[in-house]
Amino acid sequence: MATDMPIMRGTSSGFKITGRPTPDRKNWRGGSGCGGDNWLRPDQEISMSLPASIQPRVGPSLITRVTRLYNGTIADCLHELLQNARRAGASAIGIDVEDIDGVPTLSICDDGCGIDDPHNLLTLGQSGWDPAMAAREDPAGMGVFSLAGRTVTVRSWSRSAQAGWQVTIPDNGWEGQMPLAIEPANITGGTQIFVALPALWAEGIDVAVKQAALHFPLPVHFREEEMKREDFLAEAPHVETHQGVRIDVFRTNGRPYWKSPRINFHGVTVSCSHEAVSEVDSFSFWHAKVDIIDAPALQLVLPARKEMVENEALSQLRIAMEAAIYRAIARQSAHRLPFRSWQRAAELGVDLPEATAWLDRWMPKVADSTSTPAGPKVASKEMMIVSHSQADLEQAAAPIIGNATLMGTQTVDPEPAFEGYSWYDRLPRASAIDFTFDHDGKSWIYGDSSAEYLPPDMPASRVANLTLDLSIAGDGSEHASTCVRSFDIPMLVAGNDTNSIDEAAILIREGADVKPDDLVTLMEASLFCASEDADSDSWETQRDRFCAEARNLANTLLLGEEEALIAQLREAMFDHVVWLIPHGRQMVVTAAKGALELTLSPQV
Repeated sequence: MATDMPIMRGTSSGFKITGRPTPDRKNWRGGSGCGGDNWLRPDQEISMSLPASIQPRVGPSLITRVTRLYNGTIADCLHELLQNARRAGASAIGIDVEDIDGVPTLSICDDGCGIDDPHNLLTLGQSGWDPAMAAREDPAGMGVFSLAGRTVTVRSWSRSAQAGWQVTIPDNGWEGQMPLAIEPANITGGTQIFVALPALWAEGIDVAVKQAALHFPLPVHFREEEMKREDFLAEAPHVETHQGVRIDVFRTNGRPYWKSPRINFHGVTVSCSHEAVSEVDSFSFWHAKVDIIDAPALQLVLPARKEMVENEALSQLRIAMEAAIYRAIARQSAHRLPFRSWQRAAELGVDLPEATAWLDRWMPKVADSTSTPAGPKVASKEMMIVSHSQADLEQAAAPIIGNATLMGTQTVDPEPAFEGYSWYDRLPRASAIDFTFDHDGKSWIYGDSSAEYLPPDMPASRVANLTLDLSIAGDGSEHASTCVRSFDIPMLVAGNDTNSIDEAAILIREGADVKPDDLVTLMEASLFCASEDADSDSWETQRDRFCAEARNLANTLLLGEEEALIAQLREAMFDHVVWLIPHGRQMVVTAAKGALELTLSPQV
């Protein structure tokens, strides 16, 4: 049977692949690189043998690249060498800068057990530590290679040989191409490392040593002075232990930088993302930090050890950190956690009371802001949640909704994060704001329940039966009973989804006592929104122009055209002329179209 697929046949050493290329590629020969020369002539047969199994191994060429394992900073090198000294059982470490044969040299000395077999010093991936240490900390035999590419002398003590030894590794001697002589050394314990000090290292060594020693568990002396050390979890308000680690819970104002150190691995601090917990209406966040004591499954990514290995142990640690946060919160007198966080605490076995039952008093939106102003706190069993709507609807309804006497309860802002708490879900809520009125023999509806705007040519006028209709549900459940409460209101500025006075419907209920100032205030709050275009005037100038137009319309509608004209002239004189009149003088003006007379006289 003809086929274009290769045929695989088992052999004693593995598989043998035979077959022919597909017809549509029979005359094609690939270029160099991946896929090159893969397609052969139709009369050529592919024949090759594959191994029966494979296993990981390290290619010899890796040793020629050791100078690229680390980025070569003084901080990286100090961390690696300090960790090696600690694992060797040192009780203290000395660091100094010496002049050796005219060369500035960094020396790191410890009183640990020494390096027993010199072969382990430069065997990449072979640490030489005892099995217990290897299992506990995964040392991996990488540390000394942080110095690769530099001239280094190592002097150490071998317990097995009961002798001291030393070796000098030139800067070009790290790639395995030359033998390095082991010589006797006058040393009876510990390890000494001498590194030719580059100028860049010399500039930053003081800071690097201080940082390396800060959370290191052993005393570090630099230039014979003991460096400051402090507990990574110093001044922690809540510390608990978990499977070989200490966990500290703390709060910060604002979310900390995501690269901030979270885990201390015996002096090496690394970042670690985890689930921070925040409370509603608070800018603070609950976080956790970890100090590793003895946790073999928690490992650092090799070779530089600047981040944690993402494994099951780290996942479990994150859960433990999260649980510790909730236990710390449980010791507070109260909390304002979102409901989902409260549920998460329960999943982690932490019993918390419900969030404290208070909400912000409802405040109406204004057109010139994308946010809703927060009112004072309301802590009462008798509250009603009012869902937010458009600024023009909220502004017209505010005298009713904000009046606890008329509503029979305090109205509050919604807080969706609290949905699920029993006290929140039982609160009644106003879900829709609508206005109804009669105009020109027709009944109109404007609000949340109507998908239509009012006609753009509807004149500013007085109307009959201007009513606010609030749809109110008995609680927050899906099948809660709903009623409509109606209230007469004096005026409505229906913006029709615009910020233009010309396109808005300005309505005054017949018989309502509305002052021009009140209508101007409502028009500004319902409509004015300053343009941020580069060619627009300042916010103050835009607002002044809007208010002047609004006042002229309010005066015309409420006082009549004559009074409106007088008010406009009075305002123009006050804004542009009165301030010019000298103190103690008065001005009499007689003006007509195209004529103007004025006199100044002492003020009576």
